[in-house]
Amino acid sequence: METGNTITPELIKLRELFTARGFDIRLVGGCVRDMVLGAVPNDIDLCTDANPDEQVEIYRNAGVRYVETGLQHGTITVVLAGETYEITSLRRDAETDGRHARVVYTRDWLTDLERRDFTFNAMMLTFDGELIDPHGGQQDLAQGGVRFVGDA
Repeated sequence: METGNTITPELIKLRELFTARGFDIRLVGGCVRDMVLGAVPNDIDLCTDANPDEQVEIYRNAGVRYVETGLQHGTITVVLAGETYEITSLRRDAETDGRHARVVYTRDWLTDLERRDFTFNAMMLTFDGELIDPHGGQQDLAQGGVRFVGDA
């Protein structure tokens, strides 16, 4: 899939910091949905197989400006060239009441997608343009359908 101008040189440099440590970052959620629809995303959300502590270590060592915005959920906001990006560690629900969840971190990309709401928000895009769509979100978008991931 074509990534256009969505992946900036700053994001490429950030990804290199992650891959140098054995981790990766990928685009996820609404920005991927927008790109599949041919729209320019308003914001770029990313996910990583690095846990929050590992993320912070990467940012500190590289001098990347970051804010621990949603640390209880594994989300850290980084600021690159004046743009903000939320980067969330891969996770799965350990316990949930249907609305609130206690999460645990995982290294499994597909497990993270299983906890998302709709199939078209459960898509992931690698920096190399590979669309990961295990729940058929692209097809649902093409057909104008809305389906939940798993049992709603």
